[in-house]
Amino acid sequence: MPTDLFHGAHTDLAIHEGQCWTEDYEAADRYAQSEGPVAHAEIDLSGLTVEECEGYNHDENDAPADSAEFRAAATARGVDVLVYADCDEQGQEHTCYRIVSDRAVEAFRAAHAMLERDEYGDIIAPW
Repeated sequence: MPTDLFHGAHTDLAIHEGQCWTEDYEAADRYAQSEGPVAHAEIDLSGLTVEECEGYNHDENDAPADSAEFRAAATARGVDVLVYADCDEQGQEHTCYRIVSDRAVEAFRAAHAMLERDEYGDIIAPW
């Protein structure tokens, strides 16, 4: 079953290892600062190995998956996407889906589309 995920970018979108996506399009819009692009991926995660990741530190706004070494170890175990609780710069909580494998990069590239904004800067939601 497809999952709607969003990524807010400060610059042009380039899907890559380590990139974070969320089910919360408002969180993605905050990351984009209502100026950058927001991407939408309607993606079937059942073809990818998804692993829950514990250990998010709210005080430090730090997660184990922020570390390239942690992500590389997950990839070595066959993980494609790490999922964990996260917060944006304003302290708003959301769930992060972090891409950690080449297979996940390709899946997200195939599934994504850019969302358009109206004249007020708001996302025009296609759903």
